[in-house]
Amino acid sequence: MIFLYILDDETPGDWPTGGASRWWLHRSLQSMGNRVRLILRRGSAGRVLEDVIREVNAGTVHFTRDYAPWADNLERRVKTIAENAGAICHRHGGYLLHEPETIRSGSGGPFKVYTPFARACLALGDPRPPQPAPEFQQWTGDIQSDNLDGWKLLPERPNWASGFETLWEPGEAGGRARLAGFIADGLAAYASDRDRPDREVTSRLSPHLHFGEISPAQCWHAVRSAQSKAGGKRDAAAEKFLRELLWREFSYHLLHAFPELPSKPLRPAFENFPWT
Repeated sequence: MIFLYILDDETPGDWPTGGASRWWLHRSLQSMGNRVRLILRRGSAGRVLEDVIREVNAGTVHFTRDYAPWADNLERRVKTIAENAGAICHRHGGYLLHEPETIRSGSGGPFKVYTPFARACLALGDPRPPQPAPEFQQWTGDIQSDNLDGWKLLPERPNWASGFETLWEPGEAGGRARLAGFIADGLAAYASDRDRPDREVTSRLSPHLHFGEISPAQCWHAVRSAQSKAGGKRDAAAEKFLRELLWREFSYHLLHAFPELPSKPLRPAFENFPWT
C-alpha cells in the first residue's frame, strides 16, 4: 500500500488553502509521516495521480469523498484516470456521519433549514460505529517524493504561528487526545457553558475533523459512551454536543446541494425594505 498526499493548489481555484490551514497541514503530514511511509507530490491532483499510478503500476486507488465545490468534478476525473490506467477506483465515506444523498426532505430535495435536517438525521439512529484500522503492508519500491519542508507551508517572516505549538497537536494522536480531554473535562458543562469564552468547555475538535485526523463517528460514539456511563447525568450536555456535530453535517449538506454557495454575494437584509 502506498500512502500518497497531493498538494493541489490549482483545482480549488478561488478557494486556496489559507495560512493557518497550511500550518496545520504541515504538522499533520509530519505526524502521519512518522507512522507510515508517506509519498508527497505537488500539482494538479488528476495529473499527479495518473503519474503515480503508472509509476508503481497500481491496481487500486482509494480516497475519501470530499464535498468542496470543485470536488465532484475532480472525483469523476480521478475515477476516469484510474480506470484508463487499469486501476479500480474506490471512493469512501466517513468524513460525514451521513452522505448528503441519504438525507432528504419530504419532497425528495435537500433540506434548507437545520431543525428538520437534524430531526431527519436523528430519526436514522446512531451512525455506524467506526471500524478498526485494517492491516496493511507498505509498498517498498522506489518512488520519488517531495520534501515536506520544501513546500514552505510554515510561516517564517513573520512567524505568526509561533504560539500554535503550545495550543495544538495536529495528527491522529492529537485528535484522540483532544476528544478524550473534552469528554473528561468539558462535556459535563457543555450545554450550559459552551458559549462562555472565559471557560474551556468547547471541544476544539474542528481542525482535527477538518483534516480527517478523527471522524465524526468517533466523536459521536465516544460521547454516547460517556453519556451511558454517566447514567443520565450528562444527557443534556451529550445531546447538545451531538446536535452541534449535526450543524457541521448540515453545512456540508448545503455545500453539496448548492456548490455555488461560497461564491454568492450576500444581499443586505434591508435591500427590499419599504423605505419612506
